[in-house]
Amino acid sequence: MCGLVGIAWRTAQPEGAAADRFAAAVASLRHRGPDQEGGWRDGSVALGHTRLSILDLSDAGRQPMQTADGRHTIVYNGEVYNFRELAAQYSLGGLRSGSDTEVVLRLVAALGADAFARLNGMFAFAVYDARDRQLWLVRDRLGIKPLYFAQRPNCLIFASEIKAILALDQSVPECDLAALHEWTYFGNPLGGRTLYRGIQQLLPGHYLRLDLASFEHTAQPYWQLRRSVNERGTPLGVAAAVASTRAALEQAVRRQLVSDVPVGVFLSGGIDSSAVTAFASRHYGGRLATYSAGFDFSAGSVDELPKARRVAAHFGTAHHELRISGGDVGELIERLVDAHDMPFADAANIPLALMARQIRAHTKVVLQGDGGDELFCGYGRYLTLRRFRLLRALSAAADLLLRPLRESEYQYRVRRYANALRAGGTVATMALLLTSEDRSLHPAAIFAHPLRQAIESSDPFERHRECLAWFAGQDRLNQMSFIDLLITLPDTFLEKVDRATMAASLEVRVPFLDHELVELVTCLPGHVKAPQGKPKWLLKQALAGVLPDEVLRGPKVGLTVPYRAWLQGPLRSMFFDHLYTFSRANPGVLDVSHIEDLFRRTQQGVCDRSFMLWKVLNLAIWGQRGRVAFGRREATQ
Repeated sequence: MCGLVGIAWRTAQPEGAAADRFAAAVASLRHRGPDQEGGWRDGSVALGHTRLSILDLSDAGRQPMQTADGRHTIVYNGEVYNFRELAAQYSLGGLRSGSDTEVVLRLVAALGADAFARLNGMFAFAVYDARDRQLWLVRDRLGIKPLYFAQRPNCLIFASEIKAILALDQSVPECDLAALHEWTYFGNPLGGRTLYRGIQQLLPGHYLRLDLASFEHTAQPYWQLRRSVNERGTPLGVAAAVASTRAALEQAVRRQLVSDVPVGVFLSGGIDSSAVTAFASRHYGGRLATYSAGFDFSAGSVDELPKARRVAAHFGTAHHELRISGGDVGELIERLVDAHDMPFADAANIPLALMARQIRAHTKVVLQGDGGDELFCGYGRYLTLRRFRLLRALSAAADLLLRPLRESEYQYRVRRYANALRAGGTVATMALLLTSEDRSLHPAAIFAHPLRQAIESSDPFERHRECLAWFAGQDRLNQMSFIDLLITLPDTFLEKVDRATMAASLEVRVPFLDHELVELVTCLPGHVKAPQGKPKWLLKQALAGVLPDEVLRGPKVGLTVPYRAWLQGPLRSMFFDHLYTFSRANPGVLDVSHIEDLFRRTQQGVCDRSFMLWKVLNLAIWGQRGRVAFGRREATQ
């Protein structure tokens, strides 16, 4: 796992031009690769890299890496798990290293864009062809690894994180107000948008090709979930689906154990991480290490440490229990805003970051169970969609039933749920089931006029609308699963995992998102994966006899991050300090009185707008960094 940054100029630049800024951009990614740094440039392209050594720890794996003839140069972040098979299949002899980077480089040199779909792994990389003067940017199918780019009049800049782009382009970009509208609902922008106007993220499963002669670039997919799903053949029967799922998951875990450093598993005790542990313990060359965490702020949550301990004992792993204190959470929040380069609002990045620090003392690589819920319909919203007609009919009576009751958090939650069910269309309902915001309460009301009007002129559900249109003929469970795979995972959960763990130089691998497993399961009807809305039914059947019954039959639990209690207690002063400091420096951005009212009503128990308040805190911290300008969104955007 590594960090990459690069810049391609329209016209050749003299040696040494902007060298200090480029060095600063590389240094900004040092947390992603503390083992080595490197750079390369010719007159038109400069490439930089920071390396976290996982495969071939010698200097032979150093990047940027070139082919023997000097024609192709690569900077690469990630892991391609089938690199040895590809080297044999395509007769890539004369390899100078044992790294997957060299195999990817040689394969792209031989096959061009046809190489991308042959890679199994998580990756983001850039390859420059000096002879044809072409630059390729490529991102993995599910968006596990990040890759941002910014087109400027005289150059194209790209990097693993936005901070490196900002280090190279010293202008202050405007805030993308359409992305900001999405952020008010979901806590992060969606699709290729970022909160920086003019800085985009390459979509999962896509590549960008820049022709340096014309300086025109095009981005297109090399893999699409909709193509895989809509071109499927005859679906498997239930028995075949169970057997194939078990085999595909085991193969994914086995494949992802490839490493020249020790590999561990984050074991929570739930089904997904326990499945990864079960299969990894079968195929790991040695005694597998597992890690479980208990947090000092998890009071009220189910303690999963005892269950994780029993799973570890069942599979004979070298088990480590991490006792983690939140310490100064306020300081950590600020560091995570810097890690994300945006006001990222999923507070689960806090325990993940704390855990990554401690695991990194033991190893560089861990596997974990992300993707299982999205792939196998493991959330409560899937049961909601299974009973959609009944629940929607009942929601019509919600106003009458709630009207005599005084305002309360309970009334607020029921009303929000009812409003989501009768939102007027599948798109709005599914989008609103993915947020704790209520459209009738206008989330953008935290912003002052006229900025609020400019923000609300965009559709916050545009990405959901686009994705659902691809799966119009699918059942509701599959539609929701595909939305989760295309939006929730890459834009929220995988973003969270990458930044929170890479800030501690820890590589996380996610076997449930092996594309062969994803293609298998997504081609099954919803009623096979979750009959009668039973969460993860197919996965549980596939793991029968693999996992203890205690795990398969246990309730779904998770760590609750108490950000509401923090805001009303130890973070209260921090919240208002940042709110007022930001607002004084940026008049006309936030509606401070409205935010104060949300805080007061939440504290009084009238409603629970703590997620919105958490977003405001992160926004205020980010805005004080001075790396973005707020203004009206142009109509042509």
